[in-house]
Amino acid sequence: MGAFAMTAVQVLVASGGAPQGRLWRRHRRTYAALLEETDGAPPLIVVDHQTIAVPLLLPRTKLPEEDDAVQRWLNGRRPMPRLYRNIVAGEEVRSADAAVRARERHADGAVLEIVDAVMKSKRLALLVLHPYDPDAMGLHITLFGVEVLGPEQLERDHGLKSSELEPYKSTAWHTGRRLVFCVGGTEEVFTQCSQNLFIKRRVAPSAPSSRPLAPNAWDPALPLERLIGTQFEMIQVTVSAHGPPGASPRNGDIGKAAFVERQGKRVFVLIPYHPGNSVHGHAAKLWSNPYGTIVISDDHRALCRVTLSGPAWVVSHDRVKRDFPRAAAQVAAQCGHHDKVIPDPEYWFLQEVAELVQQHEPLAANRLDPIRPTCSISAGGQACHGKKPAYFAADTLPPYDQALQHAREAAGRPVDPTGVEHRRWLETVRDALDARQAHLQTGALFK
Repeated sequence: MGAFAMTAVQVLVASGGAPQGRLWRRHRRTYAALLEETDGAPPLIVVDHQTIAVPLLLPRTKLPEEDDAVQRWLNGRRPMPRLYRNIVAGEEVRSADAAVRARERHADGAVLEIVDAVMKSKRLALLVLHPYDPDAMGLHITLFGVEVLGPEQLERDHGLKSSELEPYKSTAWHTGRRLVFCVGGTEEVFTQCSQNLFIKRRVAPSAPSSRPLAPNAWDPALPLERLIGTQFEMIQVTVSAHGPPGASPRNGDIGKAAFVERQGKRVFVLIPYHPGNSVHGHAAKLWSNPYGTIVISDDHRALCRVTLSGPAWVVSHDRVKRDFPRAAAQVAAQCGHHDKVIPDPEYWFLQEVAELVQQHEPLAANRLDPIRPTCSISAGGQACHGKKPAYFAADTLPPYDQALQHAREAAGRPVDPTGVEHRRWLETVRDALDARQAHLQTGALFK
């Protein structure tokens, strides 16, 4: 698992906010940001067998007093400074639906929200992705005891050589940004099997300077159906009432991964969940905290990243057939492998769209490899490809020890100033990491 995480090109980070509201309206908001490798440096660092650090570049400040305000915020002594709050807020834009608050902001806004949430909750979920690897699966990691550290503190706490963080320091220096790390201990590590069922290829080496023109363009003034109807993947984020967050892909054929429905002025996104995992982490979290976020990274058509947030629930298929018959009928009309009738969804995720945020920066373009069409990737579709449960040799690992985890959490974030655990980890993972890097260098991955 470590070698895969150490070579990832994308990581979605997610966390939950502080509880708000009273009685039955009490809930935690959900926050997410998608991080990518920068100048060849991976978007996370596996420090040792139980510690992960996520590098983040915070926006530059112009005045000394602004720098002081940021430092006091990072030390937990003051709320987020106004400079950063303005970046988080972005600008309100016209929405196609009056009930949906729409904003546009820079990618920094999502990162700042994550940092602020993590400092309060001390928890972070990571969805580690490698969309260009045909054999890869998503890897979900949950961290506890998360703290926001500067590079010097990270080096001291884990006996790292200064050169090991040099790629991140260099990027921060050349861009004038502040480098921090979200560092925590691993609580859960498990696979997300959907990710290996399609393959993307890079179209351009860097992000374009502008978004595409019509008909591929999308913005919040256009109907949400035009965006959702061209997607085959989105990422769902939830958090339990006690704080542990989670993130996982929701996949399907193009236009069949999710469906937009309306009741009066309210807008909903419905995601079918087909048999396979009858007890699901997101469902459990939504039972205790009915609020969620959907992240759409459309890097194949509109080249935009959009997050949809609001109240969310788990609902039965019978209720969907009654209240949203069009969505239920579209799922029922799909054919399985060899034209088999697909089973009804086990249940549905019902996500209300109360807030929509579009990232200002356009995404770098990718294309789908036709070797695996999207109609074959979903349990609700043809399901031609296996889910490869042995990819990480997860069946060789010991079962989850809840008592041990409680003891680890009580002890707080793992620290090893001697660097013994870090060096031992590098030695342990060396062969697997070499094999992984050799695999990624094969030409088939980047054609």
